[in-house]
Amino acid sequence: MILSKRVYQETERRLQERYTAIEQARELLAAARAGAYTVKAAPMDPNGGGRGTGRGDALERKAITVAEAEAELRAALAWDDVFRRLDRIFPPDTKEGRVGWYLYQNGLTQADICRIMGCDRQTVRRNKDVYILNCALLAAMAGLVKMGEGDE
Repeated sequence: MILSKRVYQETERRLQERYTAIEQARELLAAARAGAYTVKAAPMDPNGGGRGTGRGDALERKAITVAEAEAELRAALAWDDVFRRLDRIFPPDTKEGRVGWYLYQNGLTQADICRIMGCDRQTVRRNKDVYILNCALLAAMAGLVKMGEGDE
């Protein structure tokens, strides 16, 4: 099975953001909620008509922003569950788990990993690809990425 470039890149990006995504999503949600509370209601017209001030539109935009931030937090939590499952499949004492740990937790380069593990770049790349492929499959099972139509 060949993984599309789009899915591979999204999965790798999520792995790189693994330890900050939930906190960033929580901060985004808090800011969106704070912004929503500061919107003033549109003034009421005693004749029942609106004045066309657009304040209702601002409230609607703020509500959409809150809903989007909530969705991002749900996604970050779902990805965290995928990462935990991946850690059980590839603990740090496996080659793939060690490469993933070095890359995505410690931020090391492939060259650094080659020196530490005493292997060539091709071996590191192969272990990285297996790690990312399994992560992408877990994410697809969780409904976080779509594989298939439109992929190359």
